[in-house]
Amino acid sequence: MPHFEAFHPAPLRHDAWSVGNAHCVSRFEILAEAEADVLCRLLNLFAMQYLIPRQVSVLQQEDMLMVSVEVGGMTWHRAQVIGEKMRNLVSVCSVELEPIGDLHVVTEAVSLAAS
Repeated sequence: MPHFEAFHPAPLRHDAWSVGNAHCVSRFEILAEAEADVLCRLLNLFAMQYLIPRQVSVLQQEDMLMVSVEVGGMTWHRAQVIGEKMRNLVSVCSVELEPIGDLHVVTEAVSLAAS
């Protein structure tokens, strides 16, 4: 009769998408070319996640837009993913992302892109 060994399941890895993870308020600082649809495309990334920005400000200087968006109700990981999606938009030049307020997880400001 074969010898049976106790089954030891692999350790669980951290679920970055879990709803139970700590949420934070994140600030996105975006530099983009001034095009008519760029604001819609940026804000749509939040709408697809059922997130409503707390604050949005836009300043146009010549042919560039400086956009600042504050959004709460999402994890730091989700904020980073949205920031990367912003960076992949054709007219976006750079995205800076930083957490605002209390976080239960130690994080630091992240530069997602610079051109």
